[in-house]
Amino acid sequence: MHPRILLLETASRRCDVALIEGDRCIAERGSVDLQGFQHAEKLHVYIEDVLRHADMRVSDLDAVGLSAGPGSYTGLRIGASAAKGLVAPHGLPLIAYSSLEALAVGARESLGSSAEPYGIWAAMDARRMEVYSALFAASGERRTADAPQLLEEVPILEGFPEELPIYGVGDGVEKAQTGWPALRRLPLDYAQARHGAPLALRAWERKDFVEAAAFTPNYLKAFRAGVPRLGLPKL
Repeated sequence: MHPRILLLETASRRCDVALIEGDRCIAERGSVDLQGFQHAEKLHVYIEDVLRHADMRVSDLDAVGLSAGPGSYTGLRIGASAAKGLVAPHGLPLIAYSSLEALAVGARESLGSSAEPYGIWAAMDARRMEVYSALFAASGERRTADAPQLLEEVPILEGFPEELPIYGVGDGVEKAQTGWPALRRLPLDYAQARHGAPLALRAWERKDFVEAAAFTPNYLKAFRAGVPRLGLPKL
């Protein structure tokens, strides 16, 4: 039997909910507010809508999956609170996965099947000249850890083959392009909840669950001390 997992995406300005059964998305609902954050008002409404569409209750689920950061402190806190409230009464497993890795899944979906090797740089805006970022291969393999990054200080592609094209995904990409003109920006600023599906399914198969009561999102607060080093890659 395929697991039924409710996915929550609240790490960005997008508030999004999806319900998957195995690798099939059977219901989803979401929206973006570019002027602010709507998670407190919309998240539980979307959860109810998705479950109603699928004719399910929370007790019918096998797990809840959460895009767990980095990202907006407020959005992540609301998403974590909602997820804990869903799993606790029913003893459901809680799955947490990287918000940047979910963005990389969305990038691969946008690019489709391609024999050309490439890299994916997922970047979420962290204000000023800072982003939260991680680098992935075309296969989805992670090449760098999620980390806060000052664009004028830290080399982005250290250790990555220079000849490969790099696609940027997320709302932190635009401000990186000034110093990185060869970066190929994809038209996807925010992950949707369904982009977490392969990550949640992988965790389900491995029984890689988090302890709901003790769980906290991966806020990735930046440590800004230090001396500027190498700058953006000269591409």
